[in-house]
Amino acid sequence: MKILIADDHVLFRDGLRLIVEDTFPGSGIFEATNFGEALALIDGQSDIDLALVDFGMPGIDGFNGISTLRARLPSTPLVVISGREDRETILDTLRAGASGYVPKGTSRARIAQILESVFNGGIHFPQEVIEAINTMGRAEHTRESVVAALTPRQLDVLVLVGKGYSNKEIALALKLMEGTVKVHLGAIFRALGVQNRTRAAMICVKLGFVDNAGAN
Repeated sequence: MKILIADDHVLFRDGLRLIVEDTFPGSGIFEATNFGEALALIDGQSDIDLALVDFGMPGIDGFNGISTLRARLPSTPLVVISGREDRETILDTLRAGASGYVPKGTSRARIAQILESVFNGGIHFPQEVIEAINTMGRAEHTRESVVAALTPRQLDVLVLVGKGYSNKEIALALKLMEGTVKVHLGAIFRALGVQNRTRAAMICVKLGFVDNAGAN
């Protein structure tokens, strides 16, 4: 397992490394101090399994940087770490393709829980983002169009994605094989016209299929 930690603050980076070592024993850890180094590491290690990225590190260019990372690592869970906690920043980061957002003031134990959940296919929605999603317009999708586009089982899977469940947790909850969950997710993404579970979850929450999502 290979994990990228990109943060320009050495003490925080060291702290993240300790959390990662405890949460994912035996993993290979690659560290970057700026955006350029992170891209170089990604180019040299295309099979990164999890990426932890500081939103404010040198060279990242805000949301464009997150979008660039997502393009380089299309299927890798990407967790943004930031000192900023305003709702719009978190929401825009998720729109750019992040799988999770963790404020730097989050406790060590909580960060470990979030990383484990995101690595296993879950997402992390802070409460501020949930409130913002619930107030968005609904022009692109409606509850009726989503229900019509999905089978009942796919809708069950989508609701659990909206709650932040990982593939393993969805499989256990619905008594399915993880491979079957992945097949359902692929069908859901195609039906909704999205590229990843973060976007699917945002639609799910926005349309009211889930209350109080983001328990992760």
